[in-house]
Amino acid sequence: MESIVKTLKLLGHPARLRILVVLQRGELTVSELTAVLGMSQPRVTQYIGALEEGGLVERLREGSWVFVRLRSDARAGLLGEVLRKVPSDDPTLRGDLARLSDVRASRAEVSERFFADVANNRGQLSHEFLPSEPTERAMLASVGSAPVSLMVDLGTGSGRMLELFSSHVARGIGIDRSADMLRVARHKLAGEAHGHLSVEMGSADDTKLADGAADLVTIHQVLHYLDEPSAVLAEAARILAPGGRLLIADFALHDRDAFRDDFAHRRLGFAEDELSALLEEHGLSEPSVTRIASHGDDTPDVLVWSSTRPGQTLRRAS
Repeated sequence: MESIVKTLKLLGHPARLRILVVLQRGELTVSELTAVLGMSQPRVTQYIGALEEGGLVERLREGSWVFVRLRSDARAGLLGEVLRKVPSDDPTLRGDLARLSDVRASRAEVSERFFADVANNRGQLSHEFLPSEPTERAMLASVGSAPVSLMVDLGTGSGRMLELFSSHVARGIGIDRSADMLRVARHKLAGEAHGHLSVEMGSADDTKLADGAADLVTIHQVLHYLDEPSAVLAEAARILAPGGRLLIADFALHDRDAFRDDFAHRRLGFAEDELSALLEEHGLSEPSVTRIASHGDDTPDVLVWSSTRPGQTLRRAS
């Protein structure tokens, strides 16, 4: 009873409710929330503190940035019921969501400029974009030698994952939202040896593929660019067939703030248990995690998560 009363008091404050409605659309930094709400940062921080104390949101510090997001357990309780009843035509909330769209559009523009530079080789390519033999060996080892009917590479970039697994799959599809990167991928995968591989423009969190279509899904060095990594993991889980495998390679949690400005990173890597918990939340098996040590002080370690969708074994190509 006491916890319900406390939650209702928190939800009864208009500004705190606005914050929760906005966070329902995905995690944001404190500065982004300030821009969306049109309030001072100290006031927004105060409201966030109250919501965190009440168990409705959580803060995640990465370097100099602090992300705020709804707690997953709070979504399923009283908070979720209230948010579903918030009128979508409220003028104040419409204004908040319009400013949220502006914030996201600005962020996407920075990211797209960066990938256009990478695709056209105008900027200096960081070693994070070059093939990493230990990481790739770990990913190949997780799948084994038997061929797979359909592989889907989310955020395919230059198409390296499709190229890597080419001899293991009967068919491979790479999905990316950058036209520049897709041109690079098509050039890389041109030729008879890769005739079973294709790339297409699309969103990693909404592939338009059928439920259970893929036997193997790869997400290589993609999640740290995303506003909402969980949405992509949910899509990967949806398109996996029973017994299908999901492979994720990304940076381990690190503190190199310069990666945000130099490489347009949204997140400074991930802790092992953070992604593991998300995978289990989306109905996948507890993953095995392999750590790939970095080659020097300038590069973080890489983690490879390997998880499956419960069910029968992979469908093998004929």
